[in-house]
Amino acid sequence: MEAEQHETRTERAKEVDRIAAFSDGVFAIAITLLSLQLAVPAAKDLGHSLVELAPNIFAFVLSFLVIGAFWAAHHRLFSRVIKHDDRLIWLNLAVLFFIVVIPFTTTVIAAHGGSRLGVLVYAFSLVGAGLANVALTAYVLVGRRLCSTSVPAAAVRCSLWLAATSPIVFLSSMLLLLLPIAPSNVTFAWLAIPIIHRMIKWHFRGGSTPSAGGRTQT
Repeated sequence: MEAEQHETRTERAKEVDRIAAFSDGVFAIAITLLSLQLAVPAAKDLGHSLVELAPNIFAFVLSFLVIGAFWAAHHRLFSRVIKHDDRLIWLNLAVLFFIVVIPFTTTVIAAHGGSRLGVLVYAFSLVGAGLANVALTAYVLVGRRLCSTSVPAAAVRCSLWLAATSPIVFLSSMLLLLLPIAPSNVTFAWLAIPIIHRMIKWHFRGGSTPSAGGRTQT
């Protein structure tokens, strides 16, 4: 009986690892595609060309950090997952859908970062990614549905607040577009995300430790 239970747990761990590995591949491809923004324009004056490339560089760095942050959150979450079901797979695919859209929206904001519609398109895609991530995080952690029952309640609350920060900030920035300010200035509101994350982690005083109650990390 113990051998069968151990085999079942091993199979579950393998399936979870397959989902995580697939997700890592999608994140890697999406973040690699961002480099397509950095094609140097064909011009005789290299310095002038690099200046013209500044919006593309800004969009690349921004989206690199955004995708990296989502991957880090995804990695932390899956370090706690000990079993899976079909709903987990589809919620995870919803997150990945919005992640693979980011290279396109990066192209949009690089070319039209000074227009309200350009900023709106980018922010809207990140609201979608954030909400999908909130749904995935809640499904895994709330009620300890797919994670260990030893995960502290503080860790669950902290993870949910961290996940909710991104869609709240990007949605708020979309509302700022209604004000008579330059659309490009709205992007500075996004800098609030890492600051809010630090405040949340400080508030819960380590309650978000990824390995708490999760699978052993190597």
